[in-house]
Amino acid sequence: MKNKKKLIIAGIATALVLAVALVIYTTLLQPKTDIGKTQDINGLFITVSDAQLISNSQKIRVHFKIKNDTEQKAGIGAGDFYITVNKKAYRMVGGDNFGQELEKGKTITGSGYYEFPKEQDNVLLTYTSPEGEKLNWDLGKVHEK
Repeated sequence: MKNKKKLIIAGIATALVLAVALVIYTTLLQPKTDIGKTQDINGLFITVSDAQLISNSQKIRVHFKIKNDTEQKAGIGAGDFYITVNKKAYRMVGGDNFGQELEKGKTITGSGYYEFPKEQDNVLLTYTSPEGEKLNWDLGKVHEK
């Protein structure tokens, strides 16, 4: 009977240690990114929903979701964004890049394609409004999916 209790206590202790290790791994050791984060700039709500390398290419594709909560149309496109890698800025390149006037109260989704270096550490995405205001998203290290 005593051996059975010891085995149960050991099993519980092992499960507890594994649970704590998993929590530490997912909260502290995983790199934090802003993918999925929505930011507001004067009533324009921009979400970066995904970023991935295009296979066999030096391009990154960034997926956007944008909602216009202003009282007027707003023009926005992939060319309003750029990425920075290792302190160097990279602009939009050819691809199915989004760009349009967005009616008030409407939401769009689309992609932007940007030149991308082979070597990367942290990728920063920046949006520049027509007024010169900037928003940034930390994309972390971007991989193929």
